Amino acid sequence: MQLVDECIIVLQAGKGGNGIVSWRREANVPMGGPYGGNGGDGGNIILIGDHNVNTLFEWNNHKLVVAPDGENGRTAKETGHKGTDVFINLPLGTSVYDYDSKKIIVDILESGQTFVICEGGKGGKGNAFFKSSMNRAPTLHENGDLGEQKKVILKLRYIADVGLVGLPNAGKSSLISQISNVKSKIGSYQFTTLTPKLGVVERNHRKMVFADLPGLIEGATEGKGLGREFLKHIERCLILIHLISISTQDNENLNHAYTIINNELKQYNQVLLDKPIIVVINKIDLPYDVKIIERLQKFINKKVFLISAKTNEGVDQLINELFHIYEELQKKEAAKLLKQKSKVKVIELKQQKDFVKDLKIKQIDAQKWEVQSEFMKYWTNKIPLDTKDNIVRYNQKMKTIKVEETARQMGAKAGHSLLIYGNELTID
Repeated sequence: MQLVDECIIVLQAGKGGNGIVSWRREANVPMGGPYGGNGGDGGNIILIGDHNVNTLFEWNNHKLVVAPDGENGRTAKETGHKGTDVFINLPLGTSVYDYDSKKIIVDILESGQTFVICEGGKGGKGNAFFKSSMNRAPTLHENGDLGEQKKVILKLRYIADVGLVGLPNAGKSSLISQISNVKSKIGSYQFTTLTPKLGVVERNHRKMVFADLPGLIEGATEGKGLGREFLKHIERCLILIHLISISTQDNENLNHAYTIINNELKQYNQVLLDKPIIVVINKIDLPYDVKIIERLQKFINKKVFLISAKTNEGVDQLINELFHIYEELQKKEAAKLLKQKSKVKVIELKQQKDFVKDLKIKQIDAQKWEVQSEFMKYWTNKIPLDTKDNIVRYNQKMKTIKVEETARQMGAKAGHSLLIYGNELTID
C-alpha cells in the first residue's frame, strides 16, 4: 500500500428528508385529520481513530465523501428513516484542518475516538406536527435541512508509533521482519529500503505500529540520498529507534555513526531530539569488542540495547521497553485530548435580532430587488411554497426581519419583485 500522509477531501452530510402533507382516510374515520409524518435526519459523517490504519491512501482516492439523505416522511404520521452515517477511519495522529481558514478542527489521537465532522440535516416536519386548536387541518409542511459540507485537509502527524532510523545497512529491515507481520526486502547493501514499510507488533492484546524507514546518510538535510522526504517521515513517529550496526564492515567507529544520524535529526528539526530515542546496537551475533560499546554509552550518556535481529537475541527486552514507553505516551496524549476535545457543531439558527442585521437588499433592475439574508436563505430552503398555509408562514418569516418594509424604504413600490433565493414574490 502506498504511504499517503496528506490529502484534501470534500465532505457532504446527508440532507434531511421532507415532511409530507397527508390525511387520515379510513372507512370509519372520514374526517381523520392530518396524517403526514416528519422526514428522517440526514446521515452524519463521522471521523474515527483506527489503530489498524496507517496511511491516508484510501481517502486520497475519495475526493468526495457523501452521506445518504434522510427519507421523506410517510403517511400514518410515520417518520422517514434516518440516512446512514458514514465513518471515515483515520490513522492515529491525523490532524484535520479546514481548507479555507487552515484552522485545525480536530486531532485524532486515540483508537476508537469519534468526531462528528459534518452533521446531517434535520428532517422537515409533516402536517401532523402542525395540528393545533387554531388550525385543525393544516397544510403546513417543511423540507429537510441541508447537511453540513466541509472541505478539509487531512495531515498525518504520525505514520507509526515507532520509527527505525540509522545509517544504511544498520539492519532495520531485518529487525522489523523479525518482530512484525512485515517481511521486508533484505540484502547486505545500502539503500535496500527506498520507501517506508509499516508493520504491526502485537503483545498481550496490545499493538504498536513500526515503520522501517529509508536509511539516512550524512547530508540528508541538504537533500542528499533520500534527503528531506525521509526526514519528514521521521517527524511523524512517536518513538525512534536509533539502530547502529556493530559490524566493523558497516561502521569503523560507533560514536561517529551515532553522531551522523543525531546531527541530521538536529539540523532538520531540533524537536526530533525531544522524542524518546532508544539507541540499539544490532548484529551482536558477530564478533565484537565490548569496550567499543562502553565507549558509546559514555559518549551519549544513556543506556543502549544490544540485539541481534538475525537470531532474535535481546529483541524481547527491547520490545517490552518500547511498549512501556508507548503506554506512558498514550496517557499523555489522552490527557491532551481531554483538553482539546471540541463539542460537536450543531446546525442552529441565529437569534432573530442577529438576522435583522444580516439583511441586505439591492436593486438589480428597474422593478427587481435581490434579497440576501442567511435567515431567508434558511427558510426559503425550509418552506416549500406549494400550499396556502406555507405561503402565509413564509410571509411571516419575511415580516420578522422586515424584508418588504426595508425594500420600500429603499424605493421599491407595489408591483415590484423581490428575488429571494429562487423565489420571486410581488410587493402588494
